[in-house]
Amino acid sequence: MVPDAALPGALKQLPFASTLFFPLSGNPIGFNHLAAAEGMLRRHPAWKQVVFVLSNGRHPDPTKAGAEVDAATRLELCQMAIAGAADPARSFLAKQAAQAGDTLRLGPETAGVSTRELRQTGAVRTAQMVTWLREEAPPGQGPIAWCVGTDLVRRMADPQIFADADLPVLARECRYAVLERPGEPSAGEALALLRERRGVTLPCDVFSLADVPDWLAKFLHLSSTLIRHAAEAGDPLGGMLPGDAAEHVVRAGFYRGGRVGARLVAPDGKELGPRTQWQLAVERAQAGLDAEAQRVFDLLTRRHAATQPHGLALVEGCVGGVLTESLAGRAGASRFFRQARFAYDRQAKVNLIGEYPKEPSAASTEMVAALARALRREAQADYCVAESGAAGPPDGIRRSFKNGECWLAAVGPQGERTAHVALNPFLTRKEHMIEFSRRALALLREVVGS
Repeated sequence: MVPDAALPGALKQLPFASTLFFPLSGNPIGFNHLAAAEGMLRRHPAWKQVVFVLSNGRHPDPTKAGAEVDAATRLELCQMAIAGAADPARSFLAKQAAQAGDTLRLGPETAGVSTRELRQTGAVRTAQMVTWLREEAPPGQGPIAWCVGTDLVRRMADPQIFADADLPVLARECRYAVLERPGEPSAGEALALLRERRGVTLPCDVFSLADVPDWLAKFLHLSSTLIRHAAEAGDPLGGMLPGDAAEHVVRAGFYRGGRVGARLVAPDGKELGPRTQWQLAVERAQAGLDAEAQRVFDLLTRRHAATQPHGLALVEGCVGGVLTESLAGRAGASRFFRQARFAYDRQAKVNLIGEYPKEPSAASTEMVAALARALRREAQADYCVAESGAAGPPDGIRRSFKNGECWLAAVGPQGERTAHVALNPFLTRKEHMIEFSRRALALLREVVGS
């Protein structure tokens, strides 16, 4: 059994009106949770503190998998994350704030962890947790400020997840701070679905974080799932959770095994092995790249047969061979493939183009256009596509936040086209490399087919 973690005294004394309760699986806690809490404190100045209500990992929601590490470990990681959240030397979130001339409101003095649920061995319903908080609070308290995402409001419309007996308790005892984040269903749609299916109207305030400072908004693209994927892939975690917690996750090997998303079964019923959720995501991305590569392969092969311009050269930056392999690994590629160049660092790029462009960044439209033109001349190719960018999630050390971005250029007899690609910066290095390569081929196909 995990002992109750005492909150700082100041946190215990403040009334519900000054406290935002933030339910958390802690699997694991990351900068996404800290950024969301920070955004809520900025949106509602009356809240002076955030209490993360840590789950014991046994979800009553049948659509949710249990925690992958034990409750004591998740509590330790949560405490590490909160302790280092506001320190720029330990927190990439705080470092980004400092670079923007800002500071965090969230920190050890304004955040804590409720471990009430960790005393239970079975699944704890939200209504039960709310009842416990109400029973332990001094009399005369107002409604509990309970933070939820629009996805949770939608799940409240499902009677298999939230029982009929629980909804009156939840509607009576809480006032909900509904967090509406970019890319998720709107709060209005989720609340309307709950009214339509269950006849329940939640007392709530909707908070949009679409216009929070840019340095803070970036972290809202992170999730616990992406942190687990990065850990499984062996990618850096320092840009996803505070340094102490990140180091602990890496050192102990947490999440390296991955969460099983599917099991492969042979026609005879014999199990061939599992696929983790991250492996499935990589395989989906690879399937998209393979399909695009086949389209380019077929197009250039037809042009070869018709004696039309078809010779191809490639310049790769951060994708490290993925783009080349997608075409060169196919029988018949010699009909059109002329040359590929892996120009990873600045000097390699200078060696190819002869001089450095005026634009100082190695990842820019000007740079990739110069690379594509240079290798096209050197290889005496009809077409050339070049890529340069930043694969992998942020490491928490570099100041730049260009992760997940790449710049592309494709040149040919018909002219030149460029593109800038911006993906979720917290995807794994492998996913970025595959998707950048797919986008490069799509741009090449546009130029060849124009």
